[in-house]
Amino acid sequence: MFKHILGAAALSLAALGGAGAAQYPDKPIRLIVPFPAGQSGDLIGRVFAEQITRRLGQSVVVENRPGAGGTLGTDVAARAPADGYTLVLVSNGPYAIAPALYPKLTYRPGKDLRGVALLGTSPQVFAANPQAGFGDIKQLVALARQKSLTFGSSGNGSTQHLTMEYFEKTADIQLMHVPFRGSADAQTQVLGGQIPMLVDSVPASLAQIKAGRLKAIAVTSLQRSEFLPDVPTVAEQGYPGFESIGWFGLAAPAGTPPEAIDTLNEAVKAALGDAAVRDKLATMAVTPAPRQDPARFDAFLSGEIAKWGKIVKESGATID
Repeated sequence: MFKHILGAAALSLAALGGAGAAQYPDKPIRLIVPFPAGQSGDLIGRVFAEQITRRLGQSVVVENRPGAGGTLGTDVAARAPADGYTLVLVSNGPYAIAPALYPKLTYRPGKDLRGVALLGTSPQVFAANPQAGFGDIKQLVALARQKSLTFGSSGNGSTQHLTMEYFEKTADIQLMHVPFRGSADAQTQVLGGQIPMLVDSVPASLAQIKAGRLKAIAVTSLQRSEFLPDVPTVAEQGYPGFESIGWFGLAAPAGTPPEAIDTLNEAVKAALGDAAVRDKLATMAVTPAPRQDPARFDAFLSGEIAKWGKIVKESGATID
């Protein structure tokens, strides 16, 4: 009889403990954005911070930690407690390119971080001065084989720089790279005719292209960009399979409880289906990501690390 009473009491306590157990999240979540406030990555991060806050009932607080091409803030996140309360905005540069570009990188993206969700994508665009003497990929390649051509980018080792390195290898041509401190400086030089072309992100160059001051000769996605529907892809201009996509996602420190990852992933997927979110991303010329589970996003990240690692190695680019 006494044993039955003890057993019933234990079950009652367990039930009470289960009922009173805190459900994730039960406190604010920190989202580290490794870029300055106001940049595309920051704006995208804030859209989803607001959405996760609304859907999970806890504040997601954006913390900007810029520096070293996004690697400083990413390192802070990789070293944070794996408790579900630290997230980091990840993108091509600090996640997929940095492991091969920085010999002394202090974190290992594929091991120290776990994918949560892909947020949005945007291709690169090859854009030229209208008087450059070429208007499509075929003409660019032909001219590059006749004389020396230069191209600008937002910086050495940037996605834009390495996209052209990738194309040079694919098309078997050589161009001279002129790195700048951001795409605005590179655009200024192309607009002024000092250099004939640049590789840029669609969001950064869209206004100049629509104004006719830059001529878009190709986008680097497999399908045409919804924001530049009349501009053919590199792939459809004779180089099938060529693809270089800019992307943004959320990641968490490795070891974060799967339940927390899944909860965050579901909140992001719900946000991606929200028309208001899609409209906000469209104002930034960003295409909402397909809704996918964390395992699929992790597989995507692994593929990006392998792809860009090979491109960096073949280009010889490095940053100490």
